[in-house]
Amino acid sequence: MLYGRSFTLQTDHAPLLRIFGSKKGIPTYTANRLQRWALQLLLYNFHIEYISTDKFGNADVLSRLINNHIKPDEDYIIASVNLEEDLGSEVADSARQIPLNFKAVQNATQSDPVLGEVFRFILNGWPKSRKLISDHEVQRFFDRQDSLSIVQGCVMFAERIAIPSKFRNQCLQQMHKGHPGIQRMKSIARSFVYWPSLDADIVKFVSSCKPCAMVAKSPPLSSPQPWPKPEKPWQRLHVDYAGPIEGDYFLLLVDSFSKWVEIVKTNRTTSAATIGILRGIFARFGMPITLVSDNGSQFTSTEFATFCVENAIHHVTTAPYHPQSNGQVERFVDTFKRSLRKIREGKATIQEALDTFLLTYRTTPNPVTGQSPADLMFGRPIRTCLELLRPPPTPNVPERQPEGKVRCFKQHDSVYAQLHSKNTWRWAAGIVLERVGRVMYNVWIEDSRMCRIHVNQMRSRSSSNTLTPDT
Repeated sequence: MLYGRSFTLQTDHAPLLRIFGSKKGIPTYTANRLQRWALQLLLYNFHIEYISTDKFGNADVLSRLINNHIKPDEDYIIASVNLEEDLGSEVADSARQIPLNFKAVQNATQSDPVLGEVFRFILNGWPKSRKLISDHEVQRFFDRQDSLSIVQGCVMFAERIAIPSKFRNQCLQQMHKGHPGIQRMKSIARSFVYWPSLDADIVKFVSSCKPCAMVAKSPPLSSPQPWPKPEKPWQRLHVDYAGPIEGDYFLLLVDSFSKWVEIVKTNRTTSAATIGILRGIFARFGMPITLVSDNGSQFTSTEFATFCVENAIHHVTTAPYHPQSNGQVERFVDTFKRSLRKIREGKATIQEALDTFLLTYRTTPNPVTGQSPADLMFGRPIRTCLELLRPPPTPNVPERQPEGKVRCFKQHDSVYAQLHSKNTWRWAAGIVLERVGRVMYNVWIEDSRMCRIHVNQMRSRSSSNTLTPDT
């Protein structure tokens, strides 16, 4: 009923005004019980004022009515105990926020089991041997006895104060304010405080800090592990999409052995469209053993998984947001985009530029393999216009004619030739102009035109019927 409301608190105890009404915080000499009350009242917005009991008596009403108050039931007592425990936790949390100071360390040094014994050894002298000390923690101070001293009731290690065990965690929290790293926190600690396991405790404390872990740097990169080299072409393929480029996407497929590339333009990147493109490519070159892709939705769908299972393809997906795992095709995507922009500077269409790029790439020796993709894919180079720079090949003339009778005609022979029109043909008179190849002839037909005629479409004609071709 009072939470969130402004109210006036009346009391007949004047000292409470200086405790609860102070704007400077709770006095350090206040009793623990009053401190718990004050912490609880900090949650409320109130003004406290003093009311004399002799004048009104309103503030003393609870103590006057206590005799007539019924005995609280068990549930009320349990609730009161729980409230006391909650208040105790709040006090403990508040105490942890108070910076650790010299006075607190001074008061706790004598009561600390380790520092208390070290304190006495410093005053009365250390044993001659470390083995005479039973406590392992005290033995660690024995090795540093030349640097230990006592200043105003505190154990000092050089200019650093030795912290009792009960304050060490609070000290670590105080030094970790601002979340410095391990090395910076060690540098801070070595200027002010000391205990034997200080460095190890700092490492453990910082390592267990959740805010530090959430924004920590990534660990050093491990050395790249290359994919195993296939034994022959079309065993492992790497696939990915490039684009959009002018509204279109491009499905890229790279063979890891030969570096042979297939690129198909598409305006859809769904699983169905991807499967249709791959099915057409696989119909020409066969099914691969392994197919590597990223985690795009078209590659991780149930439809695509079914397609791979039905065609005995082992589908491997790389780690999300780690394109290096599929570097075979990721590098090629960049090469493809840059080359496409260069070729299109000549005002070529996208399809023309794509065809030009594929022919050039497939016939160019790869720097990794030392051979062109076409050589490794088919075992032979594919022909380009650059073949015109080579000397023309010598015709391969057979040493002897094949068995069987082969009819032949000479220049100016009179012949009949078959002329085909739609689904019919007829014999037309003609004269042989020249022989083209072994079985083909150029024949001048009677209606003043030249036709290419096969020897099987010709028969001899009497020379009495003259026919002179126009020249």
